Amino acid sequence: MEAESTGGIRVRLAIEAADACPVASATGDGAVARSVTWSRAGDGVVEEFDLAGDADDGALPADASVVFETDRSERVRFSRRENDCVCDRVERHGTPVTDVGASRGTLRLSFHAADVETVRGVVDEMNEAYGSVRIDRIARTGDDGDEDLVTVDRGRLTDRQREVLETAMDMGYFRRPRSANATEVAAELDISPSTFAEHLASAQSKVLASLLEGSA
Repeated sequence: MEAESTGGIRVRLAIEAADACPVASATGDGAVARSVTWSRAGDGVVEEFDLAGDADDGALPADASVVFETDRSERVRFSRRENDCVCDRVERHGTPVTDVGASRGTLRLSFHAADVETVRGVVDEMNEAYGSVRIDRIARTGDDGDEDLVTVDRGRLTDRQREVLETAMDMGYFRRPRSANATEVAAELDISPSTFAEHLASAQSKVLASLLEGSA
């Protein structure tokens, strides 16, 4: 489901969406979901994905079925209503979603946007809807598809933001699979999970600001 590159910004998001996304929910026990695809079928959507590991079958929709299986994974199919998932909400911003997968209840997706304001709109809505969203990767893309990764001046971060990011990094918050969740990192910093999320969101905003200046 790769979208043709026309220049702009490519973003990779990690969204704590286990309560809102059947694909993410199925990975809550340590399974991994890959190769997510979907297609329109009448008034609804048929979605499929590869599921490997100890899956939480009870988190899948009632109509979910295994299309085929190998010794490593199962190809799962289920149906849902149109405009009733995380990816649909992202795409309503005019930002095609690609490369969807999940692990440990976290949904990961990439999308392509024309400008920074659109990226901000997507991130703001995901934060409001799901409460925990982080930018794993952000890059400017040219008409030829080449990517220019964004760098951020550490001096733009406050001491507290730097401490939060460094602690999260050291504890494995950004690893795949994740070694520590937001609650664990917050406890190490002696702050609440909501305060940790606020610091993380502020740092992400500065990443976006750097991208905006770099594309001027």
